[in-house]
Amino acid sequence: MTRGDKDEGERLIMATILYIEDNLYNVQLVERLLLQRPDIQLLTSVQGNPGIGIAQVRHPDLILLDVHLPDINGFDVLERLRLDTSTANIPIVVLSADATPGQVRRFRDAGANEYLTKPLDLKLLLTLIDNYLGLSDTTEEPSTDS
Repeated sequence: MTRGDKDEGERLIMATILYIEDNLYNVQLVERLLLQRPDIQLLTSVQGNPGIGIAQVRHPDLILLDVHLPDINGFDVLERLRLDTSTANIPIVVLSADATPGQVRRFRDAGANEYLTKPLDLKLLLTLIDNYLGLSDTTEEPSTDS
């Protein structure tokens, strides 16, 4: 679906997010958060390789990416998405419990737009989503850099 498409429930879809995450609780948390944004369609993948395939076919407007996945790690997913011309420009927000400065820097240097640590600050995540999808009045992209 592309911007302005309608899904099965006839709601207007203005943006699509792909969440690559193997923890069902975290997926459900983001699903509940996005109930506040009914014009956003959430696609999910519990593994990295299928997530890359979904991104290549569906071209989401934003990707939320976990680091620890069962098939390949999130860093490899990020690298592959950045090397593929069809996904290279999709904003990617990494979500991880690993908050070490080296880990954050490694992902940012590899092309992650943002790096949020778990447990998630839901208000910040929703603000980032709104800003990256152009759903807010703010024109400046937020940054979690210190």
